[in-house]
Amino acid sequence: MSNKKEVMVTVCIVTYNQEKWIRQTLDSVLAQQTDYPFEIIIGEDHGTDGTRAICQEYANKYDNVTLLPSLTNLGVTANWIQCIQAGKGKYIMTCAGDDWWHNPNKIQLQVDFMEAHPECVCSHTDEDEYYENTGITKKAIKQSNGIVPPEGKIQKTILSGGEHISAVTMCIRRSTFEEHVPADEFAKRRFPREDWPVLLVLAAYGDIRYIPVSTATYRIGQESITRTSNYEKVIRRAQEDMEMTKYLYTLFPEWGPFRDEPYFATVGYHNALHAAYRNNDYEAAHEFAKKAFPNKWATRMACSKLTFNLFRRIQIKRRKL
Repeated sequence: MSNKKEVMVTVCIVTYNQEKWIRQTLDSVLAQQTDYPFEIIIGEDHGTDGTRAICQEYANKYDNVTLLPSLTNLGVTANWIQCIQAGKGKYIMTCAGDDWWHNPNKIQLQVDFMEAHPECVCSHTDEDEYYENTGITKKAIKQSNGIVPPEGKIQKTILSGGEHISAVTMCIRRSTFEEHVPADEFAKRRFPREDWPVLLVLAAYGDIRYIPVSTATYRIGQESITRTSNYEKVIRRAQEDMEMTKYLYTLFPEWGPFRDEPYFATVGYHNALHAAYRNNDYEAAHEFAKKAFPNKWATRMACSKLTFNLFRRIQIKRRKL
């Protein structure tokens, strides 16, 4: 492998207690076929299982793999930021330790695109979804659902929630990241989401572009930051999202004053209600329905066992609980 200063891409693998899946993740990245060197930086965030030992095994075996073992739990954002800052690649890509890249040309495809479009600060692709509980894979989620992602300077669209871009599909231009993203501040504040605030800042300084090719698989089903059954965590996550968004508003005064506290409170209870349906927990669903939708039809739907079970079945089918 060539000197790290010559690498074109830094691939950040952020992982915590994922010994069951981390080999598949690393093997899928190492299988990438490129015309240039790329490096893999693994951020193992002080887990309690065998993930670190597996990552160390790969770091010992491959010259382009570096392990950054955390001495304490940094949290997902600080872990990701340290991986980015430890790398030298012109472009930054990422993969969580339970996801994988099924397309061996992902790096080459996106780097070629970025090189041909210097105005683009981040490209992203389509993705597959793998459901851990059923073993079912849904191919090319955006294309199969007729979704045509917006492109260009789409910061307001991202801020409003009108566009979701998975971190596992992204390719970021490092020069824009280093010039404009207050990475150390993001890490210090322990933002609950690493990709969304970075993407939101990047979108202010260049185009976001979409490549209609599925390159990565996102695993759904196991306990995670975004899919937890712990009601307190769900509500706390909404509070953390509010604090994160409030800070981001200070970076862009043109957005105007931040007035969304009631919205985030409602989101917290709504997501807790969703978790209660997933847990088949009638008592909790009844409580959170009243808080999320006071005096509305959704509250009535959780007020009896019959309507609770009916509505739960609808939600399971609709949201893939």
